[in-house]
Amino acid sequence: MRRGSLSRRLRFMLFIVVAVMTVAFIVSTFLIIRKEEQDSAVREAEIRLLGLSGSISSSFESYLELSRLIIMDEDVMCFLRASSGEVGPSEANDAKYGIQAILNVTTGVDSVYIFRKDGIYACTKPKVYTLNDTIFSEDRWPVRVVALSGRPAQYVNGNGALMKINNQPFVSIERAIYDLNNQQLSGYMMMMISKSVLDQDLMAYPEDNICIISRTGNYVTGNRDLVKYYNISLASYECAHQIREEGDERIMVSGMGIKGTSLVLLSVDKMEGTAIPGDTMRIFIFLMAVIVISLTVIGRYITLNITRPIFRLSRAMESGDKDELVPLEEKLPNNEIGLLVEAYNSMVARVKQLIQELLSKEQSVQRAEMRVLQEQIKPHFLYNSIGTISALALENGSEDVSSALETLGRFYRNFLSKGDREITLEKEVAIVRDYLSLQKLRYGDILEDEYDVDEEAGDCIVPKLILQPLVENSIYHGIRQKGEPGVIKISAHIVEGILHLSVYDTGVGMNYETAQEIMSGKKKTTQGVEDSFGLWGTIERVRYYSHIDDVVKIDSKEGEFTKIELVIPAVRRREVS
Repeated sequence: MRRGSLSRRLRFMLFIVVAVMTVAFIVSTFLIIRKEEQDSAVREAEIRLLGLSGSISSSFESYLELSRLIIMDEDVMCFLRASSGEVGPSEANDAKYGIQAILNVTTGVDSVYIFRKDGIYACTKPKVYTLNDTIFSEDRWPVRVVALSGRPAQYVNGNGALMKINNQPFVSIERAIYDLNNQQLSGYMMMMISKSVLDQDLMAYPEDNICIISRTGNYVTGNRDLVKYYNISLASYECAHQIREEGDERIMVSGMGIKGTSLVLLSVDKMEGTAIPGDTMRIFIFLMAVIVISLTVIGRYITLNITRPIFRLSRAMESGDKDELVPLEEKLPNNEIGLLVEAYNSMVARVKQLIQELLSKEQSVQRAEMRVLQEQIKPHFLYNSIGTISALALENGSEDVSSALETLGRFYRNFLSKGDREITLEKEVAIVRDYLSLQKLRYGDILEDEYDVDEEAGDCIVPKLILQPLVENSIYHGIRQKGEPGVIKISAHIVEGILHLSVYDTGVGMNYETAQEIMSGKKKTTQGVEDSFGLWGTIERVRYYSHIDDVVKIDSKEGEFTKIELVIPAVRRREVS
């Protein structure tokens, strides 16, 4: 049943793959055609715009040079320098003839106006344009042109300052004139260029898909119907392109501003869809057939070499023992499926090994815990405590005896903890306090204990009895062997989610080699005393609890101190579910 389900799913998946690949192929072909249409339209538009822009720029360069020669002409300068009382028709005519002499080398200039600061002007063709002469008094001259300090500016239709008699568009070159002797502003020049100059440049592009407009959208020449497609984003000095939809048609609108002028070239091309050629269609059908046949062969191969062997492998696994993992003896093809069987058998062997190691480690930890309990419950500790309390009764009276017995009872009550394997650090420290209180009854002033435990660390959960064995180790193998009063300090802090527990004593210490042997497990005795189980057993239990090997740090100096630090993840009581 499962095999049939897998086969049906495989066939369904192959069908889906064929369908997806077919759709993807068709969509890709469509997108490629659309992209090629777009790229072709962009290339043609850029060739057209760049060529026309270069031609117009070249034409206007010559007119800019003429304008520079005009403002430097001696007759023009004399006309501008003459005082109001001295200037008359003869000076204006001299300026006019001087300008005409310069313009004889070119065509396309309709007229040239030279304005004095007092509003008097000279003009080469005064009847071609209607002049708004109030604009050209000194305080009304176009601010933008005057601000250019003599550099030329180009405008369409004179920026409203004048209008051609026949309402034909034109381009004006305007510049402020400065006296060559004192560099003072002396006049203003306007050179009107006929649109015929632009028409001549357009003759090289007979298509009816281009026009020239101003940056503000005013028509100059070309196909006037294209002006409606213009927007300011098409006026940059780099070719800009926009694709627009008009009913069922897609059009490419391209624009480019001509540097140094206020003119913008606008080009509009229809993007007509291209049918897929017959050869391309035959190639497409052939590729689809190849894909379908290939996927069918692949599906058959997968069925014979993957799905059926996997079914046999699954059946063999299910036929094994339900309660125990057993290796497979099923004979399968010598390929990846065979490797899978080998990997499964290796996994079974490894799992069994890990289970044995886990059981062994659990037994080791349980023995360690029992050993710690035995160390404290065994008679000699209890006898010593009772003997100390008896001596205390003879010396100090019943009140101190009652306190000592209460401490002993509390110690064993917390020590046993109802069989719990994990307790809070606060309770663990309480066990150590009671333990040291009992030991100080026996050893008197030889012991002094200190505690530096953060409040947040007190809520952490730790394995029971991880501090008491270390404290006992500090007493019997550290301070007592030194033969002088000593200090035992318990510290607990949380740093970046890690609980740092330390037991510090001012005992005999140990050398570096001994500390390394203890941490590596090579040495299970401490300070040369055999069967010092507490330190090594605690390390093993903490490693098992935290699943981390690097849980202990030993810092010691012979004859001075020993500090044993346990480093485990901080798990607070409220975080335990």
